[in-house]
Amino acid sequence: MFGKSVVKFLLILLALSILLLGIGSVAFAAAQSPEEKYLLYYIPHAGAGDPFWACEKKGWEAACRMLPVKGIFAAPPKYSLKKQVEFVWTALAAGADGIVVTIGNPEMFRESLEYAKSKDVPVLVANTKPYGPPEEKLPFIGYVGQDETLTGEALAKRVLEEFTPTRAVIGIHQAGLLCLELRAKGIMEVLGRHNIPVEKLNITPEPSRAIGILDSYLMRHQDTDVIFTLGPLGTAPSVRLIREKNLKGKVRLATMDVDDLALEAIEKGEMIATIAQQPFMQGFLSAISIYLRLAYGYMPPENLPTGPTVIDKSSLPLVRKQLDTTGGA
Repeated sequence: MFGKSVVKFLLILLALSILLLGIGSVAFAAAQSPEEKYLLYYIPHAGAGDPFWACEKKGWEAACRMLPVKGIFAAPPKYSLKKQVEFVWTALAAGADGIVVTIGNPEMFRESLEYAKSKDVPVLVANTKPYGPPEEKLPFIGYVGQDETLTGEALAKRVLEEFTPTRAVIGIHQAGLLCLELRAKGIMEVLGRHNIPVEKLNITPEPSRAIGILDSYLMRHQDTDVIFTLGPLGTAPSVRLIREKNLKGKVRLATMDVDDLALEAIEKGEMIATIAQQPFMQGFLSAISIYLRLAYGYMPPENLPTGPTVIDKSSLPLVRKQLDTTGGA
């Protein structure tokens, strides 16, 4: 007779074998271009022209190729919540079976999401989550991404591990966008607890304008010794400014999201850290989650986190692997 531990092991092995066989059959079907049973839309607030969203799109499309779905990634060519809401209505009119959306302004999306609910079209929120009291909650089935306020807090705490700034500025490249405002809020709360002066600055998504705006701020506030930015559209102008003005060691940088420039700046000692929220995973898990809801009645958790993870010199090798294989981290 087998001992209880051996029987338990064999049962686990059997269960894993069944699971792996199931996964293998799905992967094989995906390789054979499975029949499209569902029409899915991912409608974010920014498009693939932004390196972060190019990675998100890559994850979404990778998952959709494995599934019996037609997955459409539809984003405004330039940041526009109005256009984004129009795209949601367009998706509903086109007969979408499921929709993934980022929510930059909850009230702008309420009517379209209420309509989707009335038509039994599940909506999943990714990357940018709406916040507010329970009675104002939008009708969506779950969230894939990170808590943006905690993201800001994590970055500010990492900077404080390095040094105590005299003054800080936060460059926000899309002022009013909820996820960025929440990131800034997290930074400001942590620095505020240490009585460090900090301001938000609208640097716009245009790199040349952003450099000028940041440069003017530093000239007016010469005690500023750290610039926080909130994504790749803030990373590029801040790094360029430090290099052009020879400010390395005088003004430190910290940013969010991962691209080659951020990693290079960390390696050179110009930047303290960035935050990885793993956009490929956000896009991939969003497609998987909405498909499982449609096909099997899956009820996703309220929050399916993909970050925040602090990236500094100590984690560069691992994050570079993710960047090489997915285009982002």
